[in-house]
Amino acid sequence: MRRVFETTQDGILLVDFETARIKDANPQLLKLLGYSHKEFLEEILWEAGPFAELKQSKDIFSVLQTSSFVRYEDLTLKTAAGLSLVVEFTCNTYECGNVKVIQCSIRDMTERRITESKLERHRQLYAALSQCNKAIVHCVNEETLFQEVCRAAVQFGGLKTAWIGLVDAKTQLVRPFSHFGDEAGYLSQLDDISIDPEGPHGATPTGMAIHNNQPYWCQDIQNDPATFPWRDLTRRAGWAALASLPLQRNGIVVGAFILYSLTINAFDEMTRNLLVEMATDVSFALDALDHRIQRKQAEESLNEAEEQFRGLVEQSIAGICIIQDGKIAYVNPRVAEIAGLGSVNALIGSDPLLRIVETERDGVAKSMRRLLAGGTQHLALEFGIMRPDGVEIRVGANAARARHRGRLAIIGVVQDISEKKRADEEIRRYIERLKTMLSGTIGVVETICEMRDPYTAGHERRVSQIAVAIAEELGLDEEQQEGIRVACNLHDVGKIMVPAEILSKPSRLSAIEYALVQGHAQAGYDILKDVAFPWPVALMVLQHHERMDGSGYPQGLKGESILFGARILAVADVIEAMSSHRPYRPGQSVEHALMEISAYRGVKYDAMVVDACLDLFLEKGYRLPE
Repeated sequence: MRRVFETTQDGILLVDFETARIKDANPQLLKLLGYSHKEFLEEILWEAGPFAELKQSKDIFSVLQTSSFVRYEDLTLKTAAGLSLVVEFTCNTYECGNVKVIQCSIRDMTERRITESKLERHRQLYAALSQCNKAIVHCVNEETLFQEVCRAAVQFGGLKTAWIGLVDAKTQLVRPFSHFGDEAGYLSQLDDISIDPEGPHGATPTGMAIHNNQPYWCQDIQNDPATFPWRDLTRRAGWAALASLPLQRNGIVVGAFILYSLTINAFDEMTRNLLVEMATDVSFALDALDHRIQRKQAEESLNEAEEQFRGLVEQSIAGICIIQDGKIAYVNPRVAEIAGLGSVNALIGSDPLLRIVETERDGVAKSMRRLLAGGTQHLALEFGIMRPDGVEIRVGANAARARHRGRLAIIGVVQDISEKKRADEEIRRYIERLKTMLSGTIGVVETICEMRDPYTAGHERRVSQIAVAIAEELGLDEEQQEGIRVACNLHDVGKIMVPAEILSKPSRLSAIEYALVQGHAQAGYDILKDVAFPWPVALMVLQHHERMDGSGYPQGLKGESILFGARILAVADVIEAMSSHRPYRPGQSVEHALMEISAYRGVKYDAMVVDACLDLFLEKGYRLPE
């Protein structure tokens, strides 16, 4: 028993049950409290050394007169050197021979309580970070965002006060923009903070954080030279430590996030990391808000372009019609005028062949069936139609297969060719205008996509250039190349349905996030399926992540089930994506990309397409587009 008494890691006092005098103290207790054995021996418990200041000392003795056990947690004892210790104090009584004694066990809990306190602070900061991220998702302007972030830091993060200051572009001074918590009038009395280290109040935590684009950690406000001008104010507020973290907007430091704690040395490594992450998230949110505004402007431009396109069609001097299921589904006013009718309603729902002179009707019908069956991509016809007044006029028609409201149809441009040269020229110019409008609309869509995912800006354009080069190498005609070019320029349009924070996430995606991104192929198809392209653009967009062995998505198609254009797009997409930088990884060399497609030639990627791509790069010196 004596050996245990001498070697235990807990401090032990032996106290006489009758007199409350200390009979012995083990070495650990003497070491813990810094007293000598003589200073304790035969002293009354509540009069001895550190126990004299402990109110519970006398209570312990009283309780043990009627109970054999008593335990206190988190008692504070002063060592002989004046340091405070947090201890667990446990006492029990037992018989030792004919003498009844009290054994007091004293365990130092100081480090444990410090650790628990740190863990609690970290838990609070994780909660604050979670609230901050919720605010980022839901806030629609910076004023609300800043207020919610400051509130999260105080209410959830265990900090006393938080405020956000922004740099005035003209004066280069930091102005408080939003705050939360009891700031004791501090912000209203705050002198101008300059971001110029040589200027007045420039060498302050916030000024230096913004100027250097580095967090400033002030672990002891009263003893940090940088806080000298505001020591009285911060003392009255009760603040002991502060952190100032720079905030960026589109890569430029625009302000700082400043937080105050009541505890000296409050910012340990994990706390610093969490606060840096919070500030980084706020900077990301500012970028997202800007992108949201730019995206809205781009969407308005797209709507305007669509209105212009619609107006162009309605007011066109060329007749435009859509034929579906053998009936006229749409005509513009010019078609009614050519047909000698006063209203388009007389044509909607009617059989277009009945308007054609009988001798040419079968030939036109045969050509339309061939177009719908895919036997040709375009029709250029000349035939006569009979007007209600009995007059026959000659018309020229250019038609293509398209989709109207999700189903196969024919779209045609019709012109009175009584003055053929004039009509031919007008049709040519009109088609060029249509192409220009289509190209402009595609450009706006590309811009919207790039605004949502700035890290892949130019990706679709570069994929398009690579794919068209492969198509040319394979001997595809210009019309097929054009269809592939359009599909490539739109292949990631479905990413407009993916949250921007996922597209720009600077780390690996979770399984759920990756599934959302995978949905962009189907989303792109849904967006484009009703657009009347002369090529299967929507299907190529849907299939550009399919693989020859069926390992792709979204449908798991294999081999010849995948459009040839989509197979070309898939290889071009892999080459460009692997060679380009992404937020979560650096770009790889084109050699790595070529090794990838070579390794899976005939497995994931079409063998003919891979061979053509390798010939381009390795034999003909083709270089990746800028």
